[in-house]
Amino acid sequence: MADGKDIREKAKSLWIKGMKAIGNTAASIANNTRYKVDEVTIQNRRREVLGDLANKTYALWLKGESFPESMTKMLDELKHLDETLNDMRAEKYAASLIGKETVSAEQPEEDLRMEDEEEDELTEDELNSPVSAEINGLFDNNTSVGKMADKVNSALSQMSDRIRSFPQENNEDKRQE
Repeated sequence: MADGKDIREKAKSLWIKGMKAIGNTAASIANNTRYKVDEVTIQNRRREVLGDLANKTYALWLKGESFPESMTKMLDELKHLDETLNDMRAEKYAASLIGKETVSAEQPEEDLRMEDEEEDELTEDELNSPVSAEINGLFDNNTSVGKMADKVNSALSQMSDRIRSFPQENNEDKRQE
């Protein structure tokens, strides 16, 4: 009997040690995870603050505030890059306008009238389409929650009707075959 108690005590002791080890490991994993989450949260906030700082600094510099020489050089470069981007955008816009004028100058007047009529017909078709009506309704804020609920309910009832109209076959007949 003494041997049976010793084995039970040893098994119990091993079981308790194993559970403590698992608990310690789980606590360690939880602490490491909490640390990583906190670290990532702080890094993200740091990026946001740096971005805000950069934008505010640039805005102040454009208003005439003075900054140290090293920052002024970077701000000058940033201003130059902004101006270059604005010039590129203006050139692209001007080229698109010139392209339209060139195309219209090269085409005879009759062709232009026919294209205008075709465009008008296309526009009328688009305006009369159900898709266009829905889109316009969304942007015009004519749709209400009640209307949308009615549409959803009608779509669901149509689906239910279609499901009910499926031919019902006896599953037991199939299993016997």
